[in-house]
Amino acid sequence: MEVKVCKNCKKLFQYIYGPELCPECLKELSWERTEAEDKPAGFLSGMKPPLKDDEAKFEQVKSYIIAHPKATIVQIAEDNDIMPVKLLEWVRDDRLEFSEDSKDAWFECEICKAKIKSGRLCNRCKLTVRR
Repeated sequence: MEVKVCKNCKKLFQYIYGPELCPECLKELSWERTEAEDKPAGFLSGMKPPLKDDEAKFEQVKSYIIAHPKATIVQIAEDNDIMPVKLLEWVRDDRLEFSEDSKDAWFECEICKAKIKSGRLCNRCKLTVRR
């Protein structure tokens, strides 16, 4: 675990995985999503606008990748009007993962240089670091 700053409220919190939100903001986001089922898409009133947009864009990209598993980073970025750097950030944060069909979309583990589909470390190095 590491300490990060919440992208919504700017409080420090123990980060494990997923969006960089503190537990309170993550809970609020989850609650608002369930409440928003009867409301227009993107209705997340308690979150700050850039974060709402970012999370909405993430969900759009995630759906696109599921529908197009062989798409390249450039294709995903162009079709979803998002910067490739943002896609790579989500992959490095373990929020998105490339499929086995993605030939060029692999990263190297920062410790042993093994090929990985998302995150910064391979499973073996993650276990070693936790000990």
